Amino acid sequence: MQRDDRVSLRWFVEHRWRPLVEGNWGTTTAKSNRVFIRAVVDQFGDRILRELDAVELQKWINLLAAKYSRSMVNHVLTHLRAIGAEMVEQDFLAKDPARKLRRPKTRKPDGTVLAWAQYQSIIDAAESLRDQLIIKVACATAVRPGELAAFRWQSFERFPTGSFALRVSETVYKGKVRGWAKTESSEGYVPVPDRLAAELQQWRQRSQWPADEDFIFPNCQGGALCYENFSKRVLALIAIKLGLPKLTFQVLRRSYATRAVAEQKGSLKDVQAQLRHSRPDTTLQNYVKEVPESVFASVNRMYDSIAPALKD
Repeated sequence: MQRDDRVSLRWFVEHRWRPLVEGNWGTTTAKSNRVFIRAVVDQFGDRILRELDAVELQKWINLLAAKYSRSMVNHVLTHLRAIGAEMVEQDFLAKDPARKLRRPKTRKPDGTVLAWAQYQSIIDAAESLRDQLIIKVACATAVRPGELAAFRWQSFERFPTGSFALRVSETVYKGKVRGWAKTESSEGYVPVPDRLAAELQQWRQRSQWPADEDFIFPNCQGGALCYENFSKRVLALIAIKLGLPKLTFQVLRRSYATRAVAEQKGSLKDVQAQLRHSRPDTTLQNYVKEVPESVFASVNRMYDSIAPALKD
């Protein structure tokens, strides 16, 4: 039985589509998806369903591609297709207006990768020891900024082998600490290069906040670091000072992956374990202190290139 095709797109999204999908969204995903959905609703929300036109939808997608990133366009297109398919599934329309929408050419996403010599220049350009160590940890471990900001001294653990790792169990988002990682595969231990581990131990001795429950890199009041501010206040200024096209935590993470694989500082499996993008067949996901020795060897080789040891 055909349902009323005179309802607005806004009504359909709010009452018939979102209730079906938003229960599976995590906090971060929900926030991002609301932005993409709002873009669709702001443009076509008052249009009744039977007036939605495939050509008009495609023209709008093409305009988005000229202004926004590939990621933005792809996400909006994905949601628009999902909404259109559900209109047919629920018998509001006989034909899906979004079914044949095509993905237009978009701006090439940023692919900045640092050269080895740039690493030390970036570290040296940081004005405080704390800022230098934050950059070193980001460069040498490839952790996400929300994970880095959430590290406490109790997260910095020594393995029976004598090696050190940082345990990812919390994240910081918009200045608030959340008691979970970004994804299940993100939880676990991140190996720390030996020399950097020694630097962190020295930092703890100097820190005003050395207790187990204190943050390794706190703000001036001892609370969680706002990594967005750090990126704007420190990384962006360093980029200007050194004439770099872009310097963000994402650039540091991407550079780690690119350099490690391209220059064989470790195997692809080692790099995947360090980045925690997939689920390798190890016990990292079960919070057991078992990280392959090859991953520790890989991060040590990376750190030797990122911050070469001073020769006597």
